[in-house]
Amino acid sequence: MTAEHVPPHTLAALVQLAHQPITPEMPLVLAGQIWLARLETAGLDALDLEFAHDQQDAARQEDQRHHSRQTINSYRTALELFLRWLERQARPTVATLTLDDLLLYVRLLRSRSYNLSQRAAAQTTPATPLAARSIHSYTRPLLGFLTLIESYGALAFTTSVARAELARILPRLPEPVAPTPPDLRRVVAYYDRPPPDGDRTARLRLIRLRNAALLHLLFSSAARISEALGLNIGDVCRDRHILSRAPVYAKGRRQGVIFVRRSAEQALAAYLEAREYPPAAAPLFEAYDRRTAGARLSRSSGWRIVREAAEMVAQRMVIEGKHDEADLLRQTSPHTFRHFVGYHLLNEGVDLAEVSQILRHRSVEVTRSYYARYRDIQLQEVHDQFSADPLPFA
Repeated sequence: MTAEHVPPHTLAALVQLAHQPITPEMPLVLAGQIWLARLETAGLDALDLEFAHDQQDAARQEDQRHHSRQTINSYRTALELFLRWLERQARPTVATLTLDDLLLYVRLLRSRSYNLSQRAAAQTTPATPLAARSIHSYTRPLLGFLTLIESYGALAFTTSVARAELARILPRLPEPVAPTPPDLRRVVAYYDRPPPDGDRTARLRLIRLRNAALLHLLFSSAARISEALGLNIGDVCRDRHILSRAPVYAKGRRQGVIFVRRSAEQALAAYLEAREYPPAAAPLFEAYDRRTAGARLSRSSGWRIVREAAEMVAQRMVIEGKHDEADLLRQTSPHTFRHFVGYHLLNEGVDLAEVSQILRHRSVEVTRSYYARYRDIQLQEVHDQFSADPLPFA
């Protein structure tokens, strides 16, 4: 059940659960449910839920949430893994949780011998070590959970001490540097033309037009895949006219704007015309397989659409003898379109602050850190071009 289809009484129950106090004798599982309920309902009001009678009201409430659905799901996964491990360690209640438990758990996340799977006991081969970012993503949400417990005076230690100890044992994160992107101009046009034998059915034609529209929108706007897939038809189309900009929610539920260039407008227009311009509240990118037909396209399907186009273009690059370019293309993901746009704009001389706004980064310093390597290369070119050369001694 998606957030858009959660019944009002269920949301009201979550609000009621979120206000339940936490005691030392409370089961850790119930305390975790209270914390997740707080995440689910942050920004919602119990009285306002009584007036949610239609899909528009439900969508408005979803927009008012403080946390995105993706953030809530990632936090839930991190908490469930921790609670599962505590259950194995015979820690059933809040009072039994100690700081040593938290630190041991993080050390095990760093260990090759620890497996996050429930079938860990049946595994005979050593688990693949987690990346540093994965370890941080499984650990940081736990501090929010512990902070809530501490606010009720039910925690046996302080979160300030826990943060200091975690900072000492957590692996250091690498600097966020954007990889050098391949040339995506041929990838984005992969779905534009029908296959040699034509679109055999109307469904296959719709799939091709949808895939083309998605790639053109990513290429045009540098939208994150979650932003693109979260769009509704009314966000990009009014009176059968494609808009040149569309509202999206970036990380942290911050509202931003993406820009739709001419090629993306044409691809979107062809796709929506084939769909006979559905209502504005319908998802822009729909699934058309027989199992999930009519539902919003999933992130995994969006990734698959991009990877298929990149792989086919990479095969053509191999035939042309461009093996290095083919290797870069095989690493293409939806996020590569953002890096391509960022690099291309910087290469054209666009100011770093303007690139930061187009990419909807939280600050220009984020953009600077991501493209630091590119700036170094650019500075080296300037240095080589304008620095003085030595003169021979006469």
